[in-house]
This record gives sequence, C-alpha cells and structure tokens, in this order.
Amino acid sequence: MKGLVQAIGVAACGLVTSVLTAIAVVVVSRITGFDIFTLSVWVVVPVGAGMTGFAAASGYYYGSLYFHKRAAWPLLVQMVIIAGATQVLIYYLGYATFVLDDGRRVADLVPFGKYLDFSLTTAHYRLGRGATDTGEVGSFGYWLGGLQFIGFLAGGLFLYWSLQAKPVCATCNLYLRPLAKAAKTFASTEAASPYYDVLFTHPVDGPEFAALVRSEASAKAVKGALSVKTVLHGCPQCKSQMIEEVVEVHTGREWKDVPDLRRRTRIPAGVNLVGVFRA
Repeated sequence: MKGLVQAIGVAACGLVTSVLTAIAVVVVSRITGFDIFTLSVWVVVPVGAGMTGFAAASGYYYGSLYFHKRAAWPLLVQMVIIAGATQVLIYYLGYATFVLDDGRRVADLVPFGKYLDFSLTTAHYRLGRGATDTGEVGSFGYWLGGLQFIGFLAGGLFLYWSLQAKPVCATCNLYLRPLAKAAKTFASTEAASPYYDVLFTHPVDGPEFAALVRSEASAKAVKGALSVKTVLHGCPQCKSQMIEEVVEVHTGREWKDVPDLRRRTRIPAGVNLVGVFRA
C-alpha cells in the first residue's frame, strides 16, 4: 500500500509540473511572440526543448525525494510517456489559443492534425550569427519535431539520473537528507593530501577528525587548484549518517569533476557528526 501511495504521489507531482510547463510555454509565446520550446542552436540542437523538459520533469524529481520513491524503470517509462504527452499538449494549447487577426479561432476552422502539420512544415528557423532565415522547413519539420522530443526527454533524463545518484540509506531504503556542508580549496593536489588522504585514518568521533573537518583552506581558483566539497547526509528514519566528498580540479578556465576521487563513507551507528560540521 505504501509503495502505491508513493508511486501515485510522484506521478501526480510530475503530471502537475508537466501541465504547468506546457501552459507557461504557450503563455510566454502568446505574450512575447518567443517560443522557448523551439529554441535551438544551429537548428538541430533543441536547447529550448531540453530546458522545457527539465522544468516539466522537476515534479518527478522533487516528488521522488519527498515520497522517498527511488528512481527505477517504471518511473523512467512514465517520464517517457508524459514527455510525449506534454509535447502534444504544448502543440494543442497553441492550437486552442490561436486567434487570427479578424478574431476567428483557428480551432473553429481546421482540425488539430491539419494545424499541427502546417505548424511543423511551415516553421522558420534562424541560422548563425547573422540570423539567416532558413525559410519553410517543409517535411524536415517532422524531423525537427522528433529532435525536440529527444531534447525534451533529455532534460527529464538528466533529473532521473540525478535521482539515481542520490545517496540512499541501505537499511531504510530512504533518500538521505543533507545535514551540513563544508568546502575547502587547496592550491594543488599535494597541498590537499594532508587533508584528503589523512581524514579517514582518524576515528570519526575523535578530536583529530573534527580538527581536520573544521580546518580552513581557501586557495585561489587557479589552474591545478583542488576543491573538496563535503556533505554530511542523514537518514530521516534511523538517523544513520554518511559523508560524501566531491573533488574538482581547476583547469585554468573552470572546475572539473574528478570522479575517481569522489567517495562516500558511512558513519558508524550512534555517531552524530552534525556538531563537528557546524562548530
């Protein structure tokens, strides 16, 4: 019964954000004349559809966290189906709210299928910095519609994969909640070693561990610098805790994740490190 309630709750959250996103896309288009859903880079990279899909799928993401429903294949199938339905809804809302200059509603003049065919095949796109008009895309518009669906779905899949990467309590099967955070920046890998390599050689409930966690490290963000972001997670039910560390290296232009140095360490039962992080 609990699993059914969780599934229904997540589905409802996803459905609500999908419908609201579709409405928002059409409202913005009607007010500004700018259709964010069809925004693309070089015509074939559906940036706007990806952003729209991200917004639409946000309900699944936050619903899963709220109801503690772990991401699995039923959720993935549901997201694919709703992604297609949301794209159709965007087209249909555009059709239902399209009013000609003489006050006539398009919905009273042509069926939805004919409107959709006309919209896809007569669409214009702008290409390059000079914003060159491609002219009517013709039957290629159906391919672009397919690419927009893929982009929409990609935005949702990003959140799905984010859910799968979330830390979970092995005992209670619940998503862990962030309890405290700490961030340190070191000038180099060598400078980070006395912290990163030594931290868990100390008992987590000992003074040496606490001193390292509370230590300050704020080197400049230059090439070769190392960032260690630490999050203390806790289970909302059994209160067990876990430390997750994300390590990034600065390339000279940006911070880049170092997956091999990412680690999660479970804290022994009965040990509470909140005070260590917040001191």
